[in-house]
Amino acid sequence: MLRRSPATSRARTNTAVVVAAFVVLVVLSASGAPVRPEARMVQSLITWDDAELQPFEPVSGPPGDVPLGSGRRAELTAELDDLAEEHDFGLAVQDLRTGATFSHGAHTRFPTASVAKLSVLAMLVRAAEQDGRDLTGGERARAEQMIRYSDNGVTDDLYDRIGFTRGFEEGAEAFGLHETEPHPSGRWGSTLTTASDQLRLLRALYLAEGPLTGEGRAQVRGLMESVAPEQVWGVAAAAGPEDTVGLKNGWAPREDNGGLWTINSVGYVAGPGREYLVAVLSDGLSGYGSGVTMVEDVVVLVTGAMEEGTEADEARPAR
Repeated sequence: MLRRSPATSRARTNTAVVVAAFVVLVVLSASGAPVRPEARMVQSLITWDDAELQPFEPVSGPPGDVPLGSGRRAELTAELDDLAEEHDFGLAVQDLRTGATFSHGAHTRFPTASVAKLSVLAMLVRAAEQDGRDLTGGERARAEQMIRYSDNGVTDDLYDRIGFTRGFEEGAEAFGLHETEPHPSGRWGSTLTTASDQLRLLRALYLAEGPLTGEGRAQVRGLMESVAPEQVWGVAAAAGPEDTVGLKNGWAPREDNGGLWTINSVGYVAGPGREYLVAVLSDGLSGYGSGVTMVEDVVVLVTGAMEEGTEADEARPAR
């Protein structure tokens, strides 16, 4: 898997314009470098209802290309509506290369399962930076176990270290996760969140839009990009062989839902011709294997639609 720092690979300027509630334009500087949306504009990327999201103007795609046009967007929404008749899921996707955005059920709350560990790590790094220090050797070792191997025991320790439920609430506020609610008894895997909030967290970790320093963001992404191979699924379905994948997945059968499964995947894919942030959450699935397949099918469907008619379409990975 390619290891590089894709989040810092392109130049940015500091001006962006909100044209309407669901339209964000990305303009070009005289040098041709894309202007990144500022943090306050994230709200208009993922709407507070299920209204259709409008794309950015293309910033690096083929001249004249309009990614995910209205006709294809309507078709894609209809396909996902059909799938939603059988499965309970929510997703939010942003194509940073073309500016296209898409969501479906992005404000429906789902249990996080182990996806909560990414928030715990981000909050742990933030707490250390607020104290003016790096993570201790013990914290780094626990964080690696938590993200790379999804270790639950060390997550319990780190959840305590960030301040338990109260600390998680404060961290969620700092990262702008307004639809995320920790379990009142401190069961971090029962935290409720939305695909919209998870995409917002990914933006905070991938772009310079959150409370972490560049070094802190790189530390989190480094762990996301080194997850154990058997846990690299979900978002990774959008990747080609030369792409960087950073993710955290969550999976668990829930006793309070008759043993049905929660299957979640959040992360990013970056490489030649593609650069995505993706969050897919789901619940009520009959099994682990079928749940993973459903999540990957959704990822492939949406990112594939975004790549249609672009240069990335020619280099799209075999799926």
